[in-house]
Amino acid sequence: MSKKCKQCGCELEDDALFCVQCGAKQDPVVKCPKCGHVNPADNDFCTECGTRLKEAKPADGTTGGTQPSAESQQAPETSAEVVVAEPVDEGKSGGGNGGFQNFQMPPVPPEGNGKKKKILAILGAIVVALGLFFAFGDSSKPIEVKSGEMVNDYIRDQSAGDKKYKDKTVQLSGKVKWKGQFNNSQNYSITLESKNNGGKTYQVLVDVPAKRASIVNGLKTGDFVNVKGKCMGIVKQKDPTQISVQIKSTKINDQDAD
Repeated sequence: MSKKCKQCGCELEDDALFCVQCGAKQDPVVKCPKCGHVNPADNDFCTECGTRLKEAKPADGTTGGTQPSAESQQAPETSAEVVVAEPVDEGKSGGGNGGFQNFQMPPVPPEGNGKKKKILAILGAIVVALGLFFAFGDSSKPIEVKSGEMVNDYIRDQSAGDKKYKDKTVQLSGKVKWKGQFNNSQNYSITLESKNNGGKTYQVLVDVPAKRASIVNGLKTGDFVNVKGKCMGIVKQKDPTQISVQIKSTKINDQDAD
């Protein structure tokens, strides 16, 4: 035994980590892999034979203090990206996942992701198509309504009545109450409904062009008629108590009226 405790001087084995007499921790050493000479752990080469101590490990299990050669520092020739993991504590080796920090495997894309996206895209297209169909696909079909029902809708709520009928094609049915001519037009009017409510008079009038006077002349009070045309909604009158809902006719009893 050639090694002595640096604190009490007790003779120790060359690779002893602690003194058997006083328990003091000893400086780490590394044995030369060629000649077996014991060297201080921070030596790069053996002081006995000159062998590089790079691959040798010190007696306490820590790696030697030598730096890797330039050849060993060069990255391997490869096109793949190299991920370098850092040790948790410098100078300590660790096994498994415990020896590295902040090291994560790249995320793996879920299987079937592209197929799910295609299915969702198809479903979205179907929903849009159905929405367009219900919004516009059946707009040519007229709203079938009786004159009394239309008046009641406007009595309940004028704005809701306009929202329901205005600028829409209607198929209106009712009985002729009276005939006349508009004050500010040569067109004729056919009144199909008139009701008083809350101090106001609600009427449904059919607007017939002057050139179709023969249709108006062929109708009598009490005759049942079917009118197809565009609802103009509430048309403003001089008398604010007169709520006049007008239909611009295109057909009356299957006769062209536009």
